[in-house]
Amino acid sequence: MACEASQDYQIGEALLIGVVRQELMEVMEVTEGNAAPPALPEAKPISNSQDQILVQQLANTIKVIGDKLDQDQAFNDMIDGLVKVADKSSFWKLVEKVFTDGQINWGRIIVLFYSVGKLSAKMVVARLPRIVSDILSLSLDYFKRNLLQWILTVGGWMNSIPALACFSVDQFSGSSMRKYSPYVGVVFAFTGGLLLGGFIVSRFQKT
Repeated sequence: MACEASQDYQIGEALLIGVVRQELMEVMEVTEGNAAPPALPEAKPISNSQDQILVQQLANTIKVIGDKLDQDQAFNDMIDGLVKVADKSSFWKLVEKVFTDGQINWGRIIVLFYSVGKLSAKMVVARLPRIVSDILSLSLDYFKRNLLQWILTVGGWMNSIPALACFSVDQFSGSSMRKYSPYVGVVFAFTGGLLLGGFIVSRFQKT
């Protein structure tokens, strides 16, 4: 179990840091280097090739979902409002919005990861790069303390693929994130088949 926990934590760590780094890179391109990004920690290298593929698949999924969420004004207003808090408590306010009823599922974890990346990028644009390190540190700690055990209970990150392939917007019922569910639902309907296909190929290669 300890080995599995370490493996699934590494995947989550690599995914979360990767999402934040990607969002910061994009904002640097838009601002033409006028925003100073903070130094980010390096995720522990993942040696297992199948886990590397899984991280890339999930990163691609988050990117597609994020592109759709970016089109929603309510989502952007929420992130902008959190930037105005201008300290690390903005992370806890974000968690409250995503997990308002305390329920955990793969969709909410994916949305949280993207939102952390988006919030970090907005903090840099607002010239508050020092807060990004705090937010990322809190995010990794929250993942380890509050989400990792759930992930282990449902079989690890590998099982996120078939779950996300049939993700339903109803899983956001009762959440303040429900207003974004039409975008999330459409995206999962589009990417779910691709993810599941990759999952099947991955499992086939292991046998």
